[in-house]
Amino acid sequence: MKFSPKALFFDWDHTLWDHDRNAKEVIFDLLDEFNLPQSVNMSKEELWSIFHQVNDQIWSEYQLGQISQSTLRETRFLRFFQQVNFKGPDKDFSEQFLYRTPRKTHVFDGVHELIPEMAKRFPLYILTNGFDDIQHVKVAGTGLTPYFQAIITSEMAGAKKPDPLFFTYALKLAGCEAHEVLMVGDHPIFDIQGAENAGITAIHVDYQQKFAESKYTIPHIQHLKKFLI
Repeated sequence: MKFSPKALFFDWDHTLWDHDRNAKEVIFDLLDEFNLPQSVNMSKEELWSIFHQVNDQIWSEYQLGQISQSTLRETRFLRFFQQVNFKGPDKDFSEQFLYRTPRKTHVFDGVHELIPEMAKRFPLYILTNGFDDIQHVKVAGTGLTPYFQAIITSEMAGAKKPDPLFFTYALKLAGCEAHEVLMVGDHPIFDIQGAENAGITAIHVDYQQKFAESKYTIPHIQHLKKFLI
């Protein structure tokens, strides 16, 4: 099936911006600077794996409204240090992570070609649960800001994906009805189910090919064009 939308909505982290690659580079640098591998007798790969699990869990709690933004920021590395039995300056580690990670610029292959091409055909919007101060830095660092009409964050919308209120806010800003846009994202609940519950057709970018139940799925962002007229 092919679509001719009036606008395209994109998730940012894990869909266009390669969060794991960017975050991993920063974590590896910080592990060395804080001497964690030697202190806890674990490899950087092992420590990254534990951090990844902690980060995914705490972000899920935030996106489901179980914790606040400040709690996420204040306790993420405290949890990580506790998991690996390391006593150290978690606040300093956190501050460096929050400063450095958004300034990393790795996007998935093909994004720098796809987004300018799509911007010639459709108004593009970023829909993200990320924080205002962080997401604008991320997008600007990639040089892609001029191609998007707006970066819509949960702070702007007053709600987080998958809440239909988030998508209603985005539709109003774009001047579109739900059936007139496509949502493109990687998360089966926050992006895909959330959009569909708001009446928006969603295309799941399933890089790891783990979610066969999604109605419209592509294995890579470069395949998006096959759904567009």
